Amino acid sequence: PLRLKAAAWPVRGRTEGASAPDFGMAAAAPVDPISIPTALGAREVLDVGVSVLNLQKIENPQASLHQCASRYGAQAVRSIFEKLEQKDAVSNFVELNLSDNNIGDEGAAWLLRGLNGATSSGEQVGKNLKALIMPRARMGTAGMKAMGGIVGASKSLENVILSSNICDAAGVEGEFCAGLARNRSVKSLCLAACRLGDRGATLLADGPLRVHPALEHVSLQYNRLEVAAAKNLANMLAVNQALRYLDLSGNSIGPDGALALVDGLKKNKGRLQRLSVSQNEILLAGAKAFCQHFTSPDGKSLVYLDLRHNGVPYPGMVQLRKELGRPMDGPEAEGWMMLFDGRQLLLNR
Repeated sequence: PLRLKAAAWPVRGRTEGASAPDFGMAAAAPVDPISIPTALGAREVLDVGVSVLNLQKIENPQASLHQCASRYGAQAVRSIFEKLEQKDAVSNFVELNLSDNNIGDEGAAWLLRGLNGATSSGEQVGKNLKALIMPRARMGTAGMKAMGGIVGASKSLENVILSSNICDAAGVEGEFCAGLARNRSVKSLCLAACRLGDRGATLLADGPLRVHPALEHVSLQYNRLEVAAAKNLANMLAVNQALRYLDLSGNSIGPDGALALVDGLKKNKGRLQRLSVSQNEILLAGAKAFCQHFTSPDGKSLVYLDLRHNGVPYPGMVQLRKELGRPMDGPEAEGWMMLFDGRQLLLNR
């Protein structure tokens, strides 16, 4: 007789909705289930024994992000780590995804306390964590400072995504910059849409970004950056040894900021391989400076350069395409991505 797969527990983590029905095979039992409160006044079972804890989950396609955000909050984070503390155990979490949840500054403080805590044997509770994914977690200045404490104490973190937490420049001042400077393991840092402004970007550029030995990717998209930030980031590029991809899309560095960055790229001596300055109002002068660098011997290490949506007028586009050897009436006239022996240059009006 045909045997149906046993029903799985309603447990958050890899065991929930992980695979299609497998007739004749029993569902995996939760490794370490605990009951936690939700912001909706109910309780749910979470499996804290999994390596990947994902609380960004919308089972019903009709559910909104607001409903997702209202589900788990600071109390859920507190309960998770209080249970681990009671068990005197190191967390198994390799990836922690709290995206789109109402974690806030209070939840960030509990996360700092939990991950940086120690067992009775002296082991750090969060020593296995490699990815901390918390965009749109409703953190402010205090929450971002707590993130700095987590980053500074970690020897395992590699991927940190904190985008769209409105912390302003104060959020990266002090504890965050100090923590990032102490860290030696983070390879990718996303701080897009945090409203850092020139001051916030300068704090990062003059501090941890200059010397971090492992950080290869930094995203500062949509942070209201202008000329001052571009100049300080250019000074950082001149001495940085590790950075390979810098994303500055959606800011307002203008032509002067573009010229400063090109100068920084020259002094960088080819270590940076990918750069995006799309949507930055660099106009024809800025786009021309970047194109000239891209095709020069000093720019040969750039394998990806995004110059799209920068207000270059049509006559300017005709001029740039002609200088690049890709005229507007040529075979690639309709495309905005041009290939130079596999290297990508993205350019439109």
